[in-house]
Amino acid sequence: MNPQTPPHAAELSIHQTLKRVEECVRREPTKVVVVALGTGLILNLLPSRVLARATASIATRLLPPVLLGLGVLKAFEICCEKDAAKMPQGR
Repeated sequence: MNPQTPPHAAELSIHQTLKRVEECVRREPTKVVVVALGTGLILNLLPSRVLARATASIATRLLPPVLLGLGVLKAFEICCEKDAAKMPQGR
């Protein structure tokens, strides 16, 4: 985070989540290690084709709405810049 600009909401959310995960790891390290080992074992036992197919399926379903959302955000950003340029400097 740059100290000169305020952080975005997503950036704050990520930092809060990382802080909560770190607190959980410090409180219950054995539980976290067991969960990590179990997850790694399950992922290791699954055939890579299943994982690749599931990832591709999720990506193809999520990609269009994500791209649409990014396009809407960019259009909104451009509109806000044009509105800011039209406003007099005294405000």
